[in-house]
Amino acid sequence: MTVTTILLLCAMLAMPPVALFALEIAYAFLARPNGEPGEAPAFTVLIPAHDEQAVIAATLSALLPQLRAGDRLLVVADNCSDETAAIARAMGAEVAERVDADLRGKGYALAHGVAHAGQWANPVIIVVDADCHVESGALSRLAADVARTGRPVQGSYLITAPAQGRLAMRFSAFAIRVKNHVRLLGCHALGVPCILTGSGMAFPSSALDSISIASGEIVEDLLLGIDLARAGHPPVFSPQARIASPLPLDGKAAEIQRARWESGYMSIMRRFVLPLLLEGLRRRRLGLILLGLDIAIPPLSLLCMLLAVLCALSGLWWLAGGGVAPLALLSGMIALFGGAILLAWAGYGRDLLTLREMALMPVSVLKKLGFYVRLALGPKRGWVRTARDGE
Repeated sequence: MTVTTILLLCAMLAMPPVALFALEIAYAFLARPNGEPGEAPAFTVLIPAHDEQAVIAATLSALLPQLRAGDRLLVVADNCSDETAAIARAMGAEVAERVDADLRGKGYALAHGVAHAGQWANPVIIVVDADCHVESGALSRLAADVARTGRPVQGSYLITAPAQGRLAMRFSAFAIRVKNHVRLLGCHALGVPCILTGSGMAFPSSALDSISIASGEIVEDLLLGIDLARAGHPPVFSPQARIASPLPLDGKAAEIQRARWESGYMSIMRRFVLPLLLEGLRRRRLGLILLGLDIAIPPLSLLCMLLAVLCALSGLWWLAGGGVAPLALLSGMIALFGGAILLAWAGYGRDLLTLREMALMPVSVLKKLGFYVRLALGPKRGWVRTARDGE
């Protein structure tokens, strides 16, 4: 096998994720908002919380006014060593305490909470992280969309960064906005099943009975969405239901959070992309094939770095007298990818980054090379809580 052939194969493997990424960005501008939600059924808000005394009161303050008669608010104080449970009880929330030093992680807390919520038999369960701000009306919107579609629903979960914050922080916020909002809008328009992004997730209670929730997975939300899609309950996107969470101001805490997200995501990619594609072909379910292709899209900076490395290698090979086909193909893919990024910024990112700052994105990606080396040498395994600001 020649070097030209190897480079062409690498380029062809990268082509479907890049093409779908660009298609999702383009279709985000064609997506129509969901219609009038209708009446929201009774719901239970489930908050998994581990040592969240610094933030739990603010989160509950935003949620309590959105509850109606029959709605429930349940905090799962999971392996807590602080006053999380006491604060939640004092504010009027139901509290279920869980202590298990061996089985740690959000997945186990969710399973405990779902079992506890069964006593109220509300038809919808909504999961909200303990450090999130849920906009007014978002809970009813999520519950109503579950009732309207009969499927799990993911709200628009955005990570916020200060307007004058560090450039690296605002790049991270932009990348997450592209992943959690812009691409999901495109998926919504294309009919691709929506991935779950961790907070602002709403489920028909009956759908959760068909899958196993308890796990120590780093990105348990992504795995939960895959399991639901395979079980015949593909999630849908609800862009009008907005949830926000701040990026850690501390650089070290932010890097730990990124390492957890990206390591967990890459682990899911390795284990589930090919099985989803094969299962979709075998069962003739286009949604599973599209979900597999969607999950095959790496994190934004990593995809940019991979394309740049492949293009550089192809360019060096061409200069050494090799074939030009890999360089031409990869140059076209980089142009498509870069155009999609600029389109996403023009429509959804100008409040975070100026055009001049966007031009510095390749430099920012290059600076993350050390981050990816550390991630490759020591991938994150098991659940790790992100430190809150001020801790």
